[in-house]
Amino acid sequence: MKKLILLALLSASASANEVDHFYVGGNLLVGHNTELDAGIATIDESNDLGGGVYAGYNFAVHPNVDLGVELEYQHFGEAEFNEDASVKGDAFYINARPKFIDKGNKLYSALILGVGSLKGETNVFGISESESKFSYQAGLEVGYMLDNVDLAIGYRYRSAEFDGVDINIQGVTVGMRYNF
Repeated sequence: MKKLILLALLSASASANEVDHFYVGGNLLVGHNTELDAGIATIDESNDLGGGVYAGYNFAVHPNVDLGVELEYQHFGEAEFNEDASVKGDAFYINARPKFIDKGNKLYSALILGVGSLKGETNVFGISESESKFSYQAGLEVGYMLDNVDLAIGYRYRSAEFDGVDINIQGVTVGMRYNF
């Protein structure tokens, strides 16, 4: 009887450890838009193609919910407002990614909430200046799970303030994640 209980406990702990895992991923930032809001005027422009990479650890908190904690780097493509003014940027975020899984199929949905640092670089009339500020991001993602790979499409909204000018970067992400 003791051996049976021990075997049951070991198998339960082994299956729980199989769900908690590391992961790495990447995404393309497509259809992104940068908005500059100075209070008296707002301008926005489409960004060039950007991308991001991330690594994290996934905790199984419920049979249908996983919680990922990750570090993410993003490079935003350049937004050219006219021939004399452009903005581009990079960001690092620490994210929480609750992932909601329907055990009946391979589809999932996820929220992305993160805080970090956004480095913005402006170029106006040939004069470049860069600065890093606190930033936050929020997003939604839906995806399809294969054996060790998740394919996803989502939406992200990021915001930071530089010297009284609010910068908002938003758009569609398409990505892939590998689960170890």
